[in-house]
Amino acid sequence: MVANNLVLIPGAGGVGRTVFEHLRAQDVPVRFMVRREDERAAELRALGAEVVIGDLTRPETVAAALQGVARMYFGMRVSP
Repeated sequence: MVANNLVLIPGAGGVGRTVFEHLRAQDVPVRFMVRREDERAAELRALGAEVVIGDLTRPETVAAALQGVARMYFGMRVSP
């Protein structure tokens, strides 16, 4: 995997997981930003993703998660 090709996916929901599967099939390195260390984070690591803990409402965690990232997939749900 080429480090400068790293893609950040904030959130590990359905669409993010599908994007991850497509990227990994092409051997593109992926980093997920998740809100907490839990079973889902462990599962993502087992699937070959790098996982960092962060929150989109906290700019300092987003900035840290973006270190070394070339691209970011961002698909935010519509909410009131």
